[in-house]
Amino acid sequence: MPNLSGHVTVIAVGKMRKSHWKSALDDYQKRLGRYTNFKLVEVKDAVGRGWEDATAMEKEGEALLRAAKGASRLIALTENGRQMSSPRLAKYLQRQVQLYGRVAFLIAGPLGFSDEALTQCDEQLSLSPLTFPHEMARVILLEQLYRAYTILNGEKYHK
Repeated sequence: MPNLSGHVTVIAVGKMRKSHWKSALDDYQKRLGRYTNFKLVEVKDAVGRGWEDATAMEKEGEALLRAAKGASRLIALTENGRQMSSPRLAKYLQRQVQLYGRVAFLIAGPLGFSDEALTQCDEQLSLSPLTFPHEMARVILLEQLYRAYTILNGEKYHK
């Protein structure tokens, strides 16, 4: 088993409301716990609280960055971020954890990232050129992180 004893955190705006998404997240969180110190953090969304969109985006960005405090590497999931295959993501994840120890993946709300939040991130990744609902993006990210660990450990899940 490769040395991946670091911490991986996914920080996302908003709570999961649908039980099927929550169930999938719970399953992948449990699976990831076999490989790494994994944590999923949900921060409050600011949309619909009476603020202009730009202000709501700023507030969400601040909340994401507060929740990521202590992480050595911040990776934003954006539509324009770098894309990679699952095997490439596995190698990428291994390198990030080995170099930085505490890695945080950030998922913005429906409005996207504030400029300040993106500026604070070290890198941007994209799950796909397609657009997904934010709940689905969380599930896809956790599934891909789990898949990465199975690849790194030579397990059959990814085949």
